[in-house]
Order: sequence, then structure tokens, then C-alpha cells
Amino acid sequence: MSDFGFGKDPYSDLPDDPEEAFLILEAHFRNECDRDLQSLGQDDRSDVVHVDYMAKVLGAIDALGLESNFKSEVPSIDDVNYSTYLNFNKDVTHYLTVLRIRRSQREQGYSVQFDETAKIKIHHHLEQVLEIFNKLEVEEAKKEKLISRLNDLQNEVNLKRTRFDRLAALSIEVASVAGEVTEKSRVLDLLGAVQKLFWGAQTEKQRRLPSRESQKRIEPPRPKVEKKSSIDDDIPF
Repeated sequence: MSDFGFGKDPYSDLPDDPEEAFLILEAHFRNECDRDLQSLGQDDRSDVVHVDYMAKVLGAIDALGLESNFKSEVPSIDDVNYSTYLNFNKDVTHYLTVLRIRRSQREQGYSVQFDETAKIKIHHHLEQVLEIFNKLEVEEAKKEKLISRLNDLQNEVNLKRTRFDRLAALSIEVASVAGEVTEKSRVLDLLGAVQKLFWGAQTEKQRRLPSRESQKRIEPPRPKVEKKSSIDDDIPF
């Protein structure tokens, strides 16, 4: 299902990761294609709709820098039949499957699952951080940004899995704010305690994972267009 509502610009607020952006855009294009096909009259040409879908998918691939794996050009309408669309759609579906599996593995590799005790400890630390944030003498906009990042992490801790990047985003925001040295030091100590809980929740397999940058990219298939033819001690548990 597309992540875009009716009338919303599908190209706004796309993820920075090109593969994630492609997953979202392709779902939107596919929904458009299905909707247009359902609205066709008896004498309307479905090949026009198929070519439109193919053109958008290949345009997204080109714009997102994935074109090295997709060399096909958009065929003219005269060269498209239903078999052409099926072959193209098969290759796109294959690529989407690869991306979805890789995304799932990446999310599991760069997120952890906390037990209830760990969640209680993390929330205890983050509540202390919030108290410090509320007392900081900084610009209101910066304080709101800090609290927003903190809320993101608190909310995600309640989910089945918690991503590392939520904690990283909060830590980066803290580092960018100039506050009293003693207060900032206290926040860093609290976040350090949270980091230890993240580390403790990792599996041995996760600890052996290479960095994201060093992971080998999986090349998708090339579609073919058919031609016609220590703070923990303060917690009382």
C-alpha cells in the first residue's frame, strides 16, 4: 500500500536512503496504475497506463541513482503489450523483494529488543534527562528540539524493537546545544547508561555486524523490455 494519501505530493519528504525512497515511490506508482486500470472504459487502451507506470518507475530509478542496474528505456506505446508489462513487473517485483528482505535484516541488525526491566530503567533515565532539559537556559526552539528527540526515543522504547538511530539523534542534538557544563555532563552520563542497556540487549550476531558503509550492496536484476515481436544503581529494582 502506498504511504501517500490522496492528493499528497508523492515526492515530498522522501527518505534520504534511495532504496527506501524507491520502495515508497513504487508503491505509489503501482496504486496509481491499478486505479487507472480499474477506471478504464471498454474502448480505452491499457497499454497507455502500463507505459505510464513503467516510465515513472524507471524515472525514479534514474533519479535515485539506481540506474546502473536498470538500463532499459521506456518503450513506445506501439512496442508494449501485456506480456511486456508482465515481464517488467516481474523484474520490479523481484527487486522489491530483495529490498524488503534487506530492510528487514537491516532493521533487526540495527535495533534491539528490550525486556520489561530494561524498558523501565531506560524510561527512568530519560525522565531524568527530561527534567534537565526543562531547566536548561537555551533558546526555546532548541529546547523543543531536544524534547522532541527525547520523545521519539521514549516512544520507540515502547515498541517491539528500538532503533539505534533514535538514541544517536538525541545524542547529536545534545552535543549541539551549549548549556551549563555540569548539566550537560549529567545528561551525557544518563545517555551513557542508556547506551549500556542498548549494548546489553544486542545479540552476539549484532555485535559482529560490519558497519552500514562496509556492507556489500546486493545488485537487483536488470529488467528487460520485450520488443514487439552506573546510574543503574540509583534505581530501586
